Amino acid sequence: MVEADGRATALRDGTFDLATARLVLTNVPRPEEILAEMVRLVRPGGIVALHEPDATAQRTEPPLVEQRDLLGLLNEHAAMSGIDRSIGLRTPRMLREQGLTDVHVHPLVHAYPPGHSRRMLLPEFVENARERILADGLIPAADLDALVASLRRQLEKPTTLVVSSLFIQAWARKASS
Repeated sequence: MVEADGRATALRDGTFDLATARLVLTNVPRPEEILAEMVRLVRPGGIVALHEPDATAQRTEPPLVEQRDLLGLLNEHAAMSGIDRSIGLRTPRMLREQGLTDVHVHPLVHAYPPGHSRRMLLPEFVENARERILADGLIPAADLDALVASLRRQLEKPTTLVVSSLFIQAWARKASS
C-alpha cells in the first residue's frame, strides 16, 4: 500500500492502465492538480475515470425551503474553502483540458424511497460541517439546528419525493504516444 498526496504521488509516469476517483474532486480545493496527477500516472492509451456530483442539484417534491437554505449554507461554506460542489458538471471539460480524448459521459440520478438511508444525506452533510459552518459565521447555531430538525421531519414523510444530486460519470483515454 502506498500513502501519498493525491497531487504528487511520486509514482512513475505511466504506471497504470486506469486511474479513477469517486467523490474525491468535490471535496478538495484545486481538484485540477489531482486530475493532472491521475493523467500523469496513466500510460498512453490508458483511461482516467471520474464519478463526481453536482451536489447543488438535490431536489424534493414538494420543494422544501429548509433544503434550499441548507444547500445554500453548504455551497457558501464550500466556496469559502475553495471547493466546487457542482464539479461533476465540469469533469468532461476538465478531462479534455488535460489532453485526454474520447471523452464519455454518463449522468445518474437516484430517487430515495421512504426508509432509505440516503434520504437524510443533506442533514447528515450539514451536521458533519456544522462546526465549520458556525465558525464561518454563516448562521447562528440555534437557527441551523432548527433548519436541520425541520428538514429531517419533512424528509421522514413518505409523501416527500427525495431526488439525489446529479452524478456525472466521465471517462477518457490518454492519447497513445
